[in-house]
Amino acid sequence: MRTVRELRLAGLIAYLAALVSGLMVSGLLHLAFGGRGQFGWEGFNLLGLLEGLAFLMVFTLTLWLAKRAVRVTTTTLLSAGLFAPTSARKLARPVPVINALQSFEGNIAVLLEGGQPVGVIGIADSLVPWDEAPVVPGDTAASELGSLFRQHQIVFVADGNNIHGMITRERYFKYLGAP
Repeated sequence: MRTVRELRLAGLIAYLAALVSGLMVSGLLHLAFGGRGQFGWEGFNLLGLLEGLAFLMVFTLTLWLAKRAVRVTTTTLLSAGLFAPTSARKLARPVPVINALQSFEGNIAVLLEGGQPVGVIGIADSLVPWDEAPVVPGDTAASELGSLFRQHQIVFVADGNNIHGMITRERYFKYLGAP
């Protein structure tokens, strides 16, 4: 799973690739027209309009291909990586953390032993060991969690022994824009 930083970099590279390819095609057309296309520089003419349309078409097509290739969110792609996707840490909601099984009176909780998570209560009929539970680092991009939610109802977000919370399948699909 990719981190927010990796997705920002992918968005920047994809945007720059689309920009460069659009400028190259537009520049080649400008040279092919003998420098007579001057869209917006010294006047307005048909050849300049063709250069502008060629840029727009190539830029848009390259952005679309890049989005499919690197799988980044649209806002990250169109902002050249300035707007980062949401991290799993930001999407996570607090989860109860308990030290003893006797004190548990809820649906789902993380069991600690000696300050370290050892298991999850409430996912299955018995205690699920922490290393078998779906856990992702906090800097993982939330948009990358789809494969986990195909298999699990809940994903936990933790960095080492620091538990940030959990993300439910309903919350994840609401984040994606599903009704």
